[in-house]
Amino acid sequence: MKAAKYPLLGVTLAAMSSCALHPDLIATHIKEGGEAASVEVTLRSSDAKVIKDREIYFSIVLVDCENSRRQFPIQPYVAERPASEFDFSVAGKYVTFHGSVPQHILANYPRPCVFLRGGSYTLGKIESASVRLGKSQI
Repeated sequence: MKAAKYPLLGVTLAAMSSCALHPDLIATHIKEGGEAASVEVTLRSSDAKVIKDREIYFSIVLVDCENSRRQFPIQPYVAERPASEFDFSVAGKYVTFHGSVPQHILANYPRPCVFLRGGSYTLGKIESASVRLGKSQI
């Protein structure tokens, strides 16, 4: 009987879980040095706000531009704090996420690209197009 009390709840949750965010990666950079390289991905603040508001857990995924099966997930940070804490600022025009990848792993990716992939428990998923590292549109 309780299920009949909220007949649209299941439909609403199903619709919300199918929402997908496809953010444009505005800029991607890699800074090599030491034992690890820093990968930076810049998004529009509006896309970062959706990630924050919906609490979408995601990874920056390193991928070989010519062999998309070779992938390495990177934990994203904003201003030295994990993005998964969802307390980052979305003020301004852009938000930059960064993470590190060991140099010995990066060496296995002759043409490195990155994309974002992840999801939340109820409010959809995130999947961006793959972009070559070092490309900038700003």
